[in-house]
Amino acid sequence: MTAPVQAQARGRSQAWAELAARVESKARAWLRRLPEGVLPDALFAIAVAGFAQVNLVFQLDNSTPYGPMPAVAASTLVATSVLALRRVTPLATAVIVAVAIAGPMLATPLTVTLWGDFLPILVASYSVARHSERARAAIGAAAIVIGLVVVFLRNPESGTVGNLPFVAVPLVACLIAGRVLRARARSQSDDRARAQQLEAEREEAIRAALAEERGRIARELHDIVAHCVSVMVVQAGAAEDLLDRDPQQARAPLQSVQDTGRQAVGELRRMLGLLRGEQARLALKPQPGTADLGDLVDHMAEIGLPVELTVEGTARPLPPGVDLTVYRIVQEALTNALKHAAPTTAHVVLHYDEQSVRVSVRDTGQMGGTGGAGANRVGHGLIGMRERVGLYGGTLKTAAVPEAGFTVTARLPLQAAQQ
Repeated sequence: MTAPVQAQARGRSQAWAELAARVESKARAWLRRLPEGVLPDALFAIAVAGFAQVNLVFQLDNSTPYGPMPAVAASTLVATSVLALRRVTPLATAVIVAVAIAGPMLATPLTVTLWGDFLPILVASYSVARHSERARAAIGAAAIVIGLVVVFLRNPESGTVGNLPFVAVPLVACLIAGRVLRARARSQSDDRARAQQLEAEREEAIRAALAEERGRIARELHDIVAHCVSVMVVQAGAAEDLLDRDPQQARAPLQSVQDTGRQAVGELRRMLGLLRGEQARLALKPQPGTADLGDLVDHMAEIGLPVELTVEGTARPLPPGVDLTVYRIVQEALTNALKHAAPTTAHVVLHYDEQSVRVSVRDTGQMGGTGGAGANRVGHGLIGMRERVGLYGGTLKTAAVPEAGFTVTARLPLQAAQQ
């Protein structure tokens, strides 16, 4: 074979392959567009219709012949072929089967066969009960029963009392089976819907919990960074003032800057470890609480903010969340005083009673009032305080005292926190 002939053969082969691929693609697309169940139902209908016609020719079920054969064949063909639509239009299928079998009987008695008449009736009865709502299923069942009554009245072989149980029992069984399977399918569908709803609610709860946890961590990071950076700025400014006058004295503020920086780095590493899920691998110290207020007061005094701490009532262990909240409120209030009202002093009062714990922080800065530092303190710090206190059902009050500084007072109910 010469090269041009070989090339021509390859071209034809490639063209046929492309044509076959296009036909296959279109066929697959057409099959995907078909309603669910149509293809297997169509194959089932073709098989039943073919076998029913063979049965008419060879009389395999020994049915007694009645009427003209073309009419019997046409009636059987319609009754069996329409089964292809039994899931798409079950009511129409049942009505067409009944009309196809019983309609011609009104003109003349026709042969009634097992495969061409009784089988389509049973399949149509089951289908209308299985795939239709109650009212439509009742209409379809009524059409089938009326068709059978006509057959019993017009066909001498079928219209006997002895045949009644052989027709009624399978028919009722198909109708009941269809309704039972429909109820079970709907129950399973409802269960799946409920499971999906519960899964969606669970995911929503997880998202809400994550958002709440992110908010908590954001508040923690704000408190840590704001406190440490404020302290570092104040100490760096103090060191700058001392460098020219007394370089040796400048070492203390610079050392404080280093210590505060290390503390900030440690706290940030701790919080980031929580974000990454590394708590098990990190040697983490406990969250601070009211027991650490003394250290906080001493630290603030070292960096230039004299603080007096007063405890009223009988001190007792607090729930962990409340304990941390009290500490962070004091820390934030003192940090604000250091940033906005220096030079000043502060007084912290921690009061215990049977129902609640109250903490009050008051500074004596001379920049209070509506136009001074008090007005500048409404920011993320106070917003974070309100969120913390609100989480435990408490109240937070802030006030700029005219010509006498700023006051932050929080009350946290212990009974609500323990629930």
